[in-house]
Amino acid sequence: MRDESSNPAAARFAATSLFLPTTPEEMCQLGWKQADVILVTGDGYVDHPSFGVALIGRYLEKSGYKVAILAQPDWRSADAFRTLGPPRLFWGITSGAIDSQFNDYASMGHRRKRDVYSPGGALGLRPRRPLLVYAARVREAFKGIPVILGGLEASLRRLAHYDYIEDKLKKSVLIDAKADLLVHGMGERAIKEIAERLSRGVAISDLAGIPGTAYPVRRGTIIPDNAVRLPSLSQQEDEPNLVMSAQELYEAQAHPKGLAVIQDQQAGEIIVMPPAEPLSTSEMDDLYDAPFTRNWHPRYDRLGGVPALEPIQFSITTHRGCFGGCSFCAIYFHQGKEISSRSIESLLAEADNLTKHKQFRGTISDIGGPTANMYGMKCGRGGGCAMVSCLFPSVCKHLKSDAGPLIEMMKAFLKWQSSKSSRINIYVASGIRHDLALQNKEYIDLLARHFVGGHLKVAPEHYCPGVLELMGKPPFELFEEFEAYFQEASSRAGKKQYIVPYFISSHPGCTSDDALKLTEYLVSRGWCPQQVQDFGPVPLTASTAMYVSGLDTKGKRIFIPKGHKEKILQAALLRYSESRNEKTVTDFLRRCSRTDLITRINRLLEQRKRSRDEKEYEY
Repeated sequence: MRDESSNPAAARFAATSLFLPTTPEEMCQLGWKQADVILVTGDGYVDHPSFGVALIGRYLEKSGYKVAILAQPDWRSADAFRTLGPPRLFWGITSGAIDSQFNDYASMGHRRKRDVYSPGGALGLRPRRPLLVYAARVREAFKGIPVILGGLEASLRRLAHYDYIEDKLKKSVLIDAKADLLVHGMGERAIKEIAERLSRGVAISDLAGIPGTAYPVRRGTIIPDNAVRLPSLSQQEDEPNLVMSAQELYEAQAHPKGLAVIQDQQAGEIIVMPPAEPLSTSEMDDLYDAPFTRNWHPRYDRLGGVPALEPIQFSITTHRGCFGGCSFCAIYFHQGKEISSRSIESLLAEADNLTKHKQFRGTISDIGGPTANMYGMKCGRGGGCAMVSCLFPSVCKHLKSDAGPLIEMMKAFLKWQSSKSSRINIYVASGIRHDLALQNKEYIDLLARHFVGGHLKVAPEHYCPGVLELMGKPPFELFEEFEAYFQEASSRAGKKQYIVPYFISSHPGCTSDDALKLTEYLVSRGWCPQQVQDFGPVPLTASTAMYVSGLDTKGKRIFIPKGHKEKILQAALLRYSESRNEKTVTDFLRRCSRTDLITRINRLLEQRKRSRDEKEYEY
């Protein structure tokens, strides 16, 4: 624990220090001889609450622990892992803000040309499989110190899982990294309990059973009562159908009141405890009250900074969790479906702090969360339900979806905004759930009048009923109803604003005929969407289980667009307006005897070109 009572100078420096220490010199300036915890990350160090390392680091700091950050160490030897000395309690290792495979590769399997979580967007500053490599290096650097994995990648790869880039089922990263513990979900409760127990002298091998953790079964490990056994890695490799069975068995327990699960990984068994309880409002307030600088570490200034910070530097997280339960989304397994909301007072205090930031230019880019319009909503049964979605196939009768708290929060921001002497813009840039928004038109009116900067992101995801059902998304008619009302609300507000729709191509169950129907709709509307995401199988999601097993959640065999040619076709059909896709789209439509659609596309693109030319001429 931190003890600076005998060193007033160090105490004063610690109180005013901007960043958690990253070098021996910075630790020395704080008067530290040793850090309690060293967090190793594959990202550049950004002290912002949207970055997990900063959030966990500040949380442990507020709990009285000395936390140092080792960001993007040179993994080619153990030397870089010795620079800060050994941590007193444990190493905390994360790949970074997103899964390293998806950070390195696009969904079509191409290597990305830029790493936005590295200074200057540079490539090559992290190894492949950072969790495994960093864990090996810290053990090499110092023997006998507990190694704990955390972050998004560890969370989603806590069990046997499918790796899209390697196209194979793989062990839990806990086993592959030979770590002592894995923290899954939003890790504050678990990591604090781990730190407290280790501080009391409890051995790492005796930390079994903490909610929100996974651990290997060793000699003497007590299996929790009623633990649910999942199909093993070997069984899933032999029978792909069992991938869907494992998914459904785990989904039923992946909530705070669920049971522990046990799974054989070929190299031993692991136990995964249920998620920790979500933070309360007061705990959320306390967490986000930490002294984040909202900057990348100064050593990155000359390298161009960390690009991922720029769009969210002056955003405000209002809540966590999402009860939408989309099949392709991993939020249920990481943040959970219970909503943890901050108080309005906490949010406004953060807004005040943003205005004092030397880089603030008058725009709060987003007030939101995973789904912006779920703030303040609750389950009437107090949680513990095994259903993944509270909205699909219909709205759960126990869901308290009253938008009252959300509207109160938005009005409080408007009042705060009007109290400022200079103009401040406040936007909602997080995606919203349009079927939920339709339950309260006052919310849409407020949104359109005050919180949209011309474009609003909404994700219908597809057009065809069968594909939407597999995605766990509402019928397309509800999107059209929302769009119509939003346009009316914008008109009443005297604004010309637009919906930016998001679509997914090549989702399991989506055929080329389904993609064609969506293209036909887009052409009929004159839409040339830019926000199209080719489906990438994210570990631990129902859509990925469909992709691997070839089954839907009811056990029915479905078409899986796996081949590169098929995926390119479906993506091209949705982005038909791009010249690089012209031949692919035209050849397909000719094979389908749809020359009429070729004509309509060409006419639409010519009209758009003529319109652009006219605007340029007028200018």
